[in-house]
Amino acid sequence: MKLRLWAGPVLCSVLLVSGCAGTDLTPGTASVVNGTRITDTEVDDLADAQCVAADRAAKSGQSTSAPVSRVKQQSLGLLMDSELSAQYAAAEGIKATKTTADGFYKQLEPGITPLPEPARSKLEDVFKKWADGRAILVEAGAKETGQAPSPTNLDQLITAGLKARTAWMKKAEIDTDPRYAPAKDGYPGGRSGSVSVASSTFAKNSVKPTPDPAYVSGLPANQKCG
Repeated sequence: MKLRLWAGPVLCSVLLVSGCAGTDLTPGTASVVNGTRITDTEVDDLADAQCVAADRAAKSGQSTSAPVSRVKQQSLGLLMDSELSAQYAAAEGIKATKTTADGFYKQLEPGITPLPEPARSKLEDVFKKWADGRAILVEAGAKETGQAPSPTNLDQLITAGLKARTAWMKKAEIDTDPRYAPAKDGYPGGRSGSVSVASSTFAKNSVKPTPDPAYVSGLPANQKCG
């Protein structure tokens, strides 16, 4: 299975005014999740690694372009998701099953292994933690439904696990830099990353969940992946 970007075609246009960091965030902080800091550097490193994977896929005709800003939003979302699953597991006494986690990671491994360093190491580290998070949700779902995990019910258990984690998250404290366009729950990409209102056609394309492909293809090379 090829590695897919955790990103959709949305760009916070350079023509728009960027939001300022939250008043409680220290410089260089992308988000704070229940006291755990995720830095802009971590986000940038992950986004850069995903762009390496996207560029490689694009050369073989297996990928479409995505704006870098959206890749960064989704990279932060991925880091936050793994952190929240780890915190949820610690709070609820849930342990990920190694076999289950390994199974999730192996689905992505063929797309990661051929990549050059340092992209390969970065994606290995991040997606192994992501796989642990999926395994945690499986165990949480098994606890909620009373069903033992099996190859045929993993999606169902993950859905149940996410529901349980979402209920736990109601007490979570998440503070995300406005530049990542956080929604009310703190997850990035829920709104425009700008304090201004998009008015031009170009600006409106920048905040669409699915911008016009012509808009994406017209972006400078350093503002898109793939």
